[in-house]
Amino acid sequence: MAKQYTREQVLDRIRKSVEAGKPVVIAGAGTGISGKFAEKGGADLVGVYNSGLYRMDGNGSLAGLMPYGNANQIVIDLAHRVFPQIQEAPMIAGICGSDPTREMKPYLKYLIDLGFSAVMNFPTVGLIDGRFRQELEDTGMGYGKEIETLKLAKELGMFTIAYAFNEAEAEMVGQAGMDVMICHMGLTTGGAIGSKFSEKVSLEDAAALVNRMTTAARKYNPNVIIFAHGGPISSPQDTAYIYEHTDSVGFLGASSIERIPIEVPLAEAVKEFKKQSLRKK
Repeated sequence: MAKQYTREQVLDRIRKSVEAGKPVVIAGAGTGISGKFAEKGGADLVGVYNSGLYRMDGNGSLAGLMPYGNANQIVIDLAHRVFPQIQEAPMIAGICGSDPTREMKPYLKYLIDLGFSAVMNFPTVGLIDGRFRQELEDTGMGYGKEIETLKLAKELGMFTIAYAFNEAEAEMVGQAGMDVMICHMGLTTGGAIGSKFSEKVSLEDAAALVNRMTTAARKYNPNVIIFAHGGPISSPQDTAYIYEHTDSVGFLGASSIERIPIEVPLAEAVKEFKKQSLRKK
């Protein structure tokens, strides 16, 4: 069963990894077996959130932003499936912080009672742009509401992880005093259902945006820890480029860890079984 940690203990685990020259890896887990083997591979933290469920059903991660289920209930349901498979890694709850149907303080307390050590803002309106995004902001269901919820989680003693997508949001993360900012580069490329749009974004472009966001956040919080995720950053080699060219010290892998790596090997395993011949009669 997963262990629970204080905010300071999670920070200490991250600092020790960074001081040892090792990147911090957060693994998204939409099933117990994903979490179990991600931890065996060395995942520093394991996150559960609604997109993991949809992803491991074979759907795109953006299903988590659609009205297909109750995101804040799904994270509870997944906790009961994933927690028993985790031994040491701190668990992260990915929550919809802008949910107007939830009283967030008792909800966060319930997540703590379940054993979560950390919280992050996913699903997030940060992935939405244009008129729809503006009208979400206008009607009190915007990105700022997510940050308010993360601030409340911090007050309750949880480790806080904030996805941000641009410099303006990075400033909000810095002002809120979040522990980690994950610079989100958009839906991950690669595999059978990866983003085609993100293929237009180069690693050089991603690194430049991470650097601009880092500067924006650290104007207000010099101690914020920087991670990167998504877009063209989908392989270990991609993360190495980001580490070399930015202040990022960690990576959140979801599709990159529990979807893309199994697509081809699983199909190939079945092909090998089908290659065998029956005994001739």
